[in-house]
Amino acid sequence: MKQICIHCGRKSIGGSLWCQESYCAIDNMVTVFDYGETVGDLSIIKLLTVLRTSAIYEAERRGQRVLLKVAHRGYQERLKREAVFLMQLQQNKQFHPMLPRLLPAHIQADINKYPYGKTVSHEQILYYTIYNYVDGDFLTAILLKNPQPWYQHAGWITISLADVVTLMHQNQVLHLCLCPEVVFVRYDQEGIPRPVLMDLGAVTDPQNVSRNWNRRYVPAAYVAPELIRRSGGSVGAATDVYGLGLLLHEMLAGQPAYAYRLRANEDIYHDVLDKEPTPMNRGDLRNVPEITARSISKTYQERQPDVVSLAQELLATFPPVPKEKKARRINWRTVAIVIATAFVVTLLIAMALALSEAATAVL
Repeated sequence: MKQICIHCGRKSIGGSLWCQESYCAIDNMVTVFDYGETVGDLSIIKLLTVLRTSAIYEAERRGQRVLLKVAHRGYQERLKREAVFLMQLQQNKQFHPMLPRLLPAHIQADINKYPYGKTVSHEQILYYTIYNYVDGDFLTAILLKNPQPWYQHAGWITISLADVVTLMHQNQVLHLCLCPEVVFVRYDQEGIPRPVLMDLGAVTDPQNVSRNWNRRYVPAAYVAPELIRRSGGSVGAATDVYGLGLLLHEMLAGQPAYAYRLRANEDIYHDVLDKEPTPMNRGDLRNVPEITARSISKTYQERQPDVVSLAQELLATFPPVPKEKKARRINWRTVAIVIATAFVVTLLIAMALALSEAATAVL
């Protein structure tokens, strides 16, 4: 095991319990697993990302490749809420392709009984969830390689995420923590980005935001102004509109709306509340800069009222997200019949040629 700072990504040196960067809080260090270590009956293959509340790994269980999410200390209840919500969606046949598919925490158990697992490792009690494996990369890493992806892909990612966030809202659950860290992107066989919301944020109903939401859930630059103020203002569907708008702005502008790397949180909060976001400079995109600017307004009531409205405005400019073509399944029974038929035909032809040659020899 090793320690890593959730703010700057710095790894611990000599087992120190705090980050050495002056702009990082003293309690930013979290413990993560290395290759080959075990969590219950799972073996770690590699660390994929470290979120504010958990770490996500590629792991193996009984020869099956899976995704493993392990909650950091102090965030176990958030992970439990997320697991129970995903379980309920799957039970109610509301599973969405842009959500991770929850697997039972214990291989011989039922998901209804064990949506999340609990184990002890290095004298620590750990809570974890297991998801079906998905091949791809987190949006944070994608934007590091290509800060300004093709505008159409940026629009499709935003519209797709609006669809899955709408499902959350329909079930009276707010995210409140949308940022590149929680978006996993896979590309289909046609090269179309298919985002997966790998973390459900605060997973809270509107009535319990003050109890279930925490600033530490999300990087400071992605916290909505109403959540920073905590002044009793509105927090609801338009708060998640703000999160989606920040994602779209970042992909189109090629940089975050508010700079946050190597900076203290309080300085970032000041920018979010009092400064204008970085300019987008995308005059080539008709209406999109205006739609995006409205979605990230500092005033809750000035934004689109919900993510459906944001998606509809974007669809007036962007083409609809192409439907994913399903890979054709090989019918092995048909393949076997074709091979057997070909073999028989070949055998009959060979026999016919042999008989013909024998008849010719007799003559």
